[in-house]
Amino acid sequence: MPDSQIPEEILSSLQAEIRILQDRTLKLETYADGLNDKHDTLRSEVRTEIASLRNQIASLETKMETANKQINTKLDRLFGARSVVTAAITLLTSILGSGVVHLVVSIGK
Repeated sequence: MPDSQIPEEILSSLQAEIRILQDRTLKLETYADGLNDKHDTLRSEVRTEIASLRNQIASLETKMETANKQINTKLDRLFGARSVVTAAITLLTSILGSGVVHLVVSIGK
C-alpha cells in the first residue's frame, strides 16, 4: 500500500473498482445466457472471463477488509492515546488541587 494514500481513499477506490467489476460480470452473465448452442466456444470464454472477474472481486474485497482493519487499528490507537492524556491531566489536576488545599490549610494555622 503506497504511503501517499490514506486507508479511506484506498477503501473508496476499492469499492468503486468492485462495483465496476460486478457490473461487468453481470453484463457478461447476461450475454452468456443469450448465446445459443452454436456459440459454445464463445460461451466458454465468457464463463472463463466471469470466473476471472469473480476472483478479482474477491481479491479486492480482501484488500478492502485489510484497509478497514488498518483504519480501525489507527482509531484504536488514537482513542487509547486520548485516554492516557485525559488520565494524566486528571491526575495532575487532582494532585495540584490537593496541594493547593494542603497549602491553604497549612497557611491558615
